[in-house]
Amino acid sequence: MAKKRMLFVGNAAIRFAVGTPYIPAPGESILSDGNYTFAPGGRSALGAITAARLGYDAVLCARVGDDYYGDRLVEVFRNEGLHIANVTVRRECQTGLSLELTEPDGTTREIFFPGANTYLDHTYAEGALGCYPDAIVASLEADADTILRLSATAEERGIPFFLDGSVRREAVPVDFPFEKLGATELLILGEEDARLFSGIDPANEENRKLACYTIRKRFDVRYIVLQLGNVGSFIYDGKYFSAISGPESEVVDPAGASEAYTAALIGEYLQGGDLRSAAEFASAVYAATASRHGGYQSLPKKKA
Repeated sequence: MAKKRMLFVGNAAIRFAVGTPYIPAPGESILSDGNYTFAPGGRSALGAITAARLGYDAVLCARVGDDYYGDRLVEVFRNEGLHIANVTVRRECQTGLSLELTEPDGTTREIFFPGANTYLDHTYAEGALGCYPDAIVASLEADADTILRLSATAEERGIPFFLDGSVRREAVPVDFPFEKLGATELLILGEEDARLFSGIDPANEENRKLACYTIRKRFDVRYIVLQLGNVGSFIYDGKYFSAISGPESEVVDPAGASEAYTAALIGEYLQGGDLRSAAEFASAVYAATASRHGGYQSLPKKKA
């Protein structure tokens, strides 16, 4: 069977992760014996890398800055086997950067500098459709107007549109205009995302049903999938609900696991057409990623 081509549209950044014994007080300097890493980040970039590692045909549409970090990201994307003709440089602009501080108890604080990601507009996103994708995967990290126009174009051309709804809480307004989206094949949300967009805490099965129902009333989406960490997945198709358990595993570091889940879910669904089976596979990919330290470094590879 020919590999399905997935076009990922959204952020690419450098992730600078630092381990610290605690967050210093104003004016305080501390010595840390924790580790630090520089690695690729951004939901769409990590999703595309995961897709390529799992054997799917992955295209990335993103923007990087005219600097060392941008050059480094492009080199990594090329080495990972991504199609990178639509990874473009924004001159006189810095590459996006995520600074993450993690304390020993797992508490994480993040500062995100969008940099060149700010300049990914609908002209670049729609221009990437020249790669003839079998599916478009957009992240809510992208500009709202870009997402809306891309979804409309996808509907016009008959290309399945998938929306990764996991967000930085401060980056996307609660009133994101879902009702303006074109036909959407899948909306993938984490628990906090479902709460954000429905106003309902999906802490139990009944609330998950209500949250999915509330969101689905707003626009034409075929499936809503809640990604429940190492618990598994929850699927709603507008009529029926399905709870799918994930493999038992310890979450060591969740960085990159959500992005890996999304790529695995969509890739497997495109190849086989069975969403339940795809969710089982995606949960296994999530568990494998979260069981190791380091977002990019922990993304799984398909066994030979």
